Amino acid sequence: MTKREAEYKVQIVPDYKDNPLIEALPQIWSSDDVVDMLSHNVERHDGERQYDAHYRVHCLQQLFQYFQPLREHVEIERHLSISIRQGYLHRNPLSSEYASSLVKGHETIKAKKSYTNLKAFRPTSSGFTIIGLSGVGKTSAVTNILSLYPQVIEHTSYHGVPLVLKQVVWLKLDCPHDGSVKGLCMEFFEAIDRAIGTQYLETNSKRGGTIDIMMVRMAQAARLHCLGILVIDEIQHLSLAKSGGSEKMLNFFVTLVNTIGIPVVLIGTSRAKSILQGDFRQARRSSGLGSLLWDKMKNDAAWDIFVLSMWENQWTKSIVPLTADIKDALYHESQGIVDIAVKLYAMVQIRAIVLGKESFTHSDFHDAADECFWSVKPMLDALRSGDVKKIEAYGDITPVKIEDYFMAYLAMLPPKNDPPQKRNEKTLSEKSVLKLLELDVEPMLAKRLVGKVMAEHMDIKKVADVVRLAYQSFLAIAEPVDEEVTNDGDLRTVDGYEDMDVANMIEEKVW
Repeated sequence: MTKREAEYKVQIVPDYKDNPLIEALPQIWSSDDVVDMLSHNVERHDGERQYDAHYRVHCLQQLFQYFQPLREHVEIERHLSISIRQGYLHRNPLSSEYASSLVKGHETIKAKKSYTNLKAFRPTSSGFTIIGLSGVGKTSAVTNILSLYPQVIEHTSYHGVPLVLKQVVWLKLDCPHDGSVKGLCMEFFEAIDRAIGTQYLETNSKRGGTIDIMMVRMAQAARLHCLGILVIDEIQHLSLAKSGGSEKMLNFFVTLVNTIGIPVVLIGTSRAKSILQGDFRQARRSSGLGSLLWDKMKNDAAWDIFVLSMWENQWTKSIVPLTADIKDALYHESQGIVDIAVKLYAMVQIRAIVLGKESFTHSDFHDAADECFWSVKPMLDALRSGDVKKIEAYGDITPVKIEDYFMAYLAMLPPKNDPPQKRNEKTLSEKSVLKLLELDVEPMLAKRLVGKVMAEHMDIKKVADVVRLAYQSFLAIAEPVDEEVTNDGDLRTVDGYEDMDVANMIEEKVW
């Protein structure tokens, strides 16, 4: 949730002038602006390819943050931009009409009347619907676009006129799984509370009352806080609503538009099409709601752009070029559904990294799909056939979960730490070299002498023993043995003994 203080901007469109709700919104963006703001690809460097497999598995999670705007995203942003601004045209908080509507809404609540008794308004925007297959990116698209707008704008004064108001630009709710109107109302109150710190949910839970009264309270809260647009996702859940529930909820959405002027955006899968073309057909005619049908991507230039941009997110040690065979294999297995395509690309990489192949080909996409996509295979086969009846018979595509797939491959990663024996040998060698350096032995010579000692004496365990033998070799190299010396091998008779004794490298019992 983003919140900011109102900054009023000069408006180019005449209808948008002198309205603090509109002037406080961001500027109207061009298509290029929208693409630039929505594009998200985590910055990475090729050095990550050389990381240990354990680290690259973590880097791979960045792929799920990848977002490439498509034509549909630009179109949705334009619809939202127009709907919000048009919805505010006749809801100026400085007008007498706004104050009058609040008073009459309060009277309706006090009299415990139905929401159908709310005062008629002059709707200037109705919103629209977005219908498409599961996984094409409807929800993520709307969520990312809404994030471009501040959710709450705090007003204190407008050009010297006092205006104390927390303007809620947008709210996004999920339709309850059982399609109940009461559940939707409760979600609305909770969302308002999160946005501006009110206690609508607690208050309405205690008050109780009929669903009609609760809907009036919901409408009054939306009017009081100048709600710009209401987005309802997962609208296909209305198909589960009990006796007349779906019709009542859809009619309430139209009431929000017609009596309060709040645009409503409905998002659903193909299963929601029957609801919106059946129960909602008459409501759509009266409210003027438009539809945006979002189909799977085609294997065309747009798909090429999407895949080419996604391809930069690669963590195998070998750079795998994007070939026509790979692009076609990815499309065949995902059928142009973005969610499936991204997950499949991640699956292919984790297999290559964990199994030590560090590369992949087009056949790996087919193998990974066979391993993980068995649950959605019938629906994908229906899409491949192009048969409308088969596609409608399967309804929506089940969301693909790859967590178990990832965990199965992660379990095959080799242990990260070296064996203890090897680690101890390395430590013994390093410590011995450091001691020789303290005795003024040149670094390269010290390493060579220690290596020679440890190679000749595999069972040696103590640093003092390694240093004693290595230093003997050093002295032998530095000064030839005097033939008159009778204490052969006794270090106490040669130069350097005192230095070794001071460095605690001499164990008395050895001598």
